[in-house]
Amino acid sequence: MSHLQGLLLSLLFIVQNLDGQDTIHHRPVFISKEISRVGIGTDYHYTVQAMDSSGNPLLFSVKQLPAWLSYNEADHTISGKPLKAGQYPVQIQVSNQQAMAKQHFFLTVYNKQTSNILCLGNSLTNGTNKYNSYRRDLWQMLAAAHYNFDFIGSWNKHHMGGAVPDDDFDTDHDGHSGWTIDNMFTPPGWDSLRGNINKWLTDYKPDIVLIELGTNDVFQCVKVADMINKLDQLVKTLRKKNNKIKIFIAQIPPLGQQWAAKKLCSTPIPYEDVIKDLNKQIGLYSQGANTKSSPVHAVDQFNGVNPATDMYDDIHPNDKGEKAMAQRWFDAIHVYLKKLP
Repeated sequence: MSHLQGLLLSLLFIVQNLDGQDTIHHRPVFISKEISRVGIGTDYHYTVQAMDSSGNPLLFSVKQLPAWLSYNEADHTISGKPLKAGQYPVQIQVSNQQAMAKQHFFLTVYNKQTSNILCLGNSLTNGTNKYNSYRRDLWQMLAAAHYNFDFIGSWNKHHMGGAVPDDDFDTDHDGHSGWTIDNMFTPPGWDSLRGNINKWLTDYKPDIVLIELGTNDVFQCVKVADMINKLDQLVKTLRKKNNKIKIFIAQIPPLGQQWAAKKLCSTPIPYEDVIKDLNKQIGLYSQGANTKSSPVHAVDQFNGVNPATDMYDDIHPNDKGEKAMAQRWFDAIHVYLKKLP
């Protein structure tokens, strides 16, 4: 979506000129959507396109490229044929002598053993302009262990639509801030352009899904039984796309001091009790839904989590909390992954 918006909007930024006056410069904008996947032994071709709303000439440069790719300066195309599976960083810059824009992504070369991993959830998956979410730490753990995988999703931005704080990992995901489990099927009106699970599954096929949902449902007073029913609908939807899919459902983290003891929806029940009940039901549901061909596992993201030290606002993880979440996901999923050759 951000790339399509780039076709319509020019980004402006203000710099101080030598006289101390504010001068508005037009930042160039990439209008081509990066091609971030290619099959092993298949020709790769990507034409880089950018625009400048004021018509200034643009200068393109490639700052990072795997050895098997070449860049043609005449027509701004990147092409080549990969012979080895893996993930390769690509960085392209475009400038108009006043400002510069960057397109940085990881190009996945996949083979039959590459596992497509979908991180699906709310703001704990999405991250912010300061926190990357657990996804960065998890990607780094998996990459360091030389697993053959690809993060997939319809979205690669943080919750406000900007670039993630650190782009040194594969940023694709489907974490959407403020969303409930039901919103995966029917997005909230204020975020309806993001799509839904049925639309996303027409564009990609996950092999492994990490589901982290429920906190917003608790805040919106959704009954635990209704949450479990929606989770079941989500699992069935994922299995319809891939009947061998591996599904991991987080037992959601606790809330911190400012939220945990508050009463839910004018009842005597505190938020913390609802979360404990939800997590218990997620564990029971996962056991019942688990099959040999399509495993479903609950992943404990609750016990041992200290909001005072692991969160920045009593809801979302800080750097320490993100690493802890990533480690628990890693421990749960790595046995299902193949190593790179």
